[in-house]
Amino acid sequence: MVGLVPTIILASAFSAGPSNGLASLPSLAALQEAGGVDESRNVEPVPGFGQLDALSRGTTITFDPQYAHVFNSEVDDNQGEFDLDRLRLRLQGRTVLNDTWELGYGFKYQFDGFGFAETGFFGASPSPWTDIHTVQFHVGATVKFTEQWRGFGGGQFRFARETGADWSDSFEGGGAFGVSYSFSRTLTLGGGLGVETQLEDGLLFYPVIVIDWQIADRWLLTTRMSTGWADQTGIQLVYDWTETLDASVGVAYDYQRFRLNDDGPSPGGVGLFTATPVYAMLTWMPSSPVRLSVFAGANTMGELELRNSSGNSISKKNYGLGFLFGAQASITF
Repeated sequence: MVGLVPTIILASAFSAGPSNGLASLPSLAALQEAGGVDESRNVEPVPGFGQLDALSRGTTITFDPQYAHVFNSEVDDNQGEFDLDRLRLRLQGRTVLNDTWELGYGFKYQFDGFGFAETGFFGASPSPWTDIHTVQFHVGATVKFTEQWRGFGGGQFRFARETGADWSDSFEGGGAFGVSYSFSRTLTLGGGLGVETQLEDGLLFYPVIVIDWQIADRWLLTTRMSTGWADQTGIQLVYDWTETLDASVGVAYDYQRFRLNDDGPSPGGVGLFTATPVYAMLTWMPSSPVRLSVFAGANTMGELELRNSSGNSISKKNYGLGFLFGAQASITF
């Protein structure tokens, strides 16, 4: 089965995830740091490679720790409820080789601690799944064709599994490529195509969309995001409040697909979790290499699914609003 889903890429490291395809949104679009509006910026950083806004020869490394919590969300048809704790540690590198070529590479570890409760299929004991561990690597490159045109391409692979499941059975990988065009100093658009393998399913093909639009002096609409909550894909409106403070609102799409252990109701099966977080965020930049953020919002249009080891669906349910809050930091060396 081939899935096709729209993907809005964040100008940053490969990492995305699909639904019916987004298995961690094809790892292409990991939420990235979105600096405040910078009128000196000539060209937007290209998706998926954790770049900084200014191009300067050499290498920079960025470390991003992040924590978020989703409060109790009720599963439809009285099938249980759950809360979620997420911890993410991300390390990203960027090397500008010359005026034409730039390399990006990175590593991410993410912990998702699900707490199911009450009765019903997703609340009964044993729980459909508990703690999920995701390890991901990506590498890519961007090339400057002209002052307006840039190309990007690269790949990633990921292991996502419940505690106790085999790492060797939790592999997914893929890549993407595309181009972007800067119409002016304030508007860059682009697109591309990606493909990724999926646990117990066919290949996922997805389009990539790049948007970076400085609407007004202090307003920026961008697919470069900095919540880190839905480490996948989305769009964000940023207000450059002061030189050291940004405020933003956004919407994202979060999809996790992972291998299950042998202790639950579907031994060796696959779990799927989707959400569309809507959030507001405040970011403080006490110095140029440091960014500190807090965000709050709610998961909407979420879905849980349990599949067996052959990929057949056992249970699939929507769940209600889940309010969330979180904090993160970004330190560049």
